[in-house]
Amino acid sequence: MKNNLSQYIRHVFLIPLSLVLLVPFYIAVVNAFKKKTDILSNPFSFPLSNMTLDNFIRSAVTPSFNIFKAYWTSIMITTVSVVLLIFLCSMMSFVFARVNNRFLSVCYLLLLSGLMIPPQVILIPLVQVLSKLGLMFTPQGLILYNIGFYVPFTVFIFVGFIRTLSKELDESAKMDGANQLIIFWRIIFPLLRPATASAVIFLCLWIWNDFINPVIILGSTKSYTVTTGIFQAVGQYSTNWEDIFALVVLASAPIFLLYLFMQRQFISGLTEGSVKG
Repeated sequence: MKNNLSQYIRHVFLIPLSLVLLVPFYIAVVNAFKKKTDILSNPFSFPLSNMTLDNFIRSAVTPSFNIFKAYWTSIMITTVSVVLLIFLCSMMSFVFARVNNRFLSVCYLLLLSGLMIPPQVILIPLVQVLSKLGLMFTPQGLILYNIGFYVPFTVFIFVGFIRTLSKELDESAKMDGANQLIIFWRIIFPLLRPATASAVIFLCLWIWNDFINPVIILGSTKSYTVTTGIFQAVGQYSTNWEDIFALVVLASAPIFLLYLFMQRQFISGLTEGSVKG
């Protein structure tokens, strides 16, 4: 009876909160299909008979902004950054989680201290380093920054999860003659699916929505991400609300679909540690 009451109270609190959080999403999606007069008259209305796709067609490809070009740049930068982060950080985390060494423990703590550094603090040295390497104003420079900046978070996710896995798995594989590389890729890494899904969603969300770093690193080159491209387009369509809403929906659609596709693994990754602990 007590559990049912607490569950009821939880739902009473969470359902209204969820509806409040969905209001901006509803406004953006609905107004993306509406004409400007309908938006100005009542942004909350849902005039099904007056819905149109012209906003998406008109705003997707313009002389100053091409959503498909922005998609390609953002997808390429996000995919390469996330794949390299998962590849490097998962192996690094396996060493931190399995090897009892004071030096590695200190290195792990120093690495986690990177979580406390705001990205704005390192912008000036970042520009200087990328300029010395000849990677300023290039997608490669932005990818290199993403890898370096998000290593602490990714390692933190993987180390916590690997520590919940029994070391008997490693010992059994060693008895069968497997080396550390085979143990990790054939035994440990497949078990990291929930943690990998959580890391992938967070990293994709942050890298895709990043604005300040693409603006500085890519500069005014022909390459632009979804966020920087929309920023330029909003300046052009500052009074055309229907086009702005359409661009916002187009920009958020890929990440929204990614979350829907991986939500089960994502939720599992958030709760797996507490269940195993």
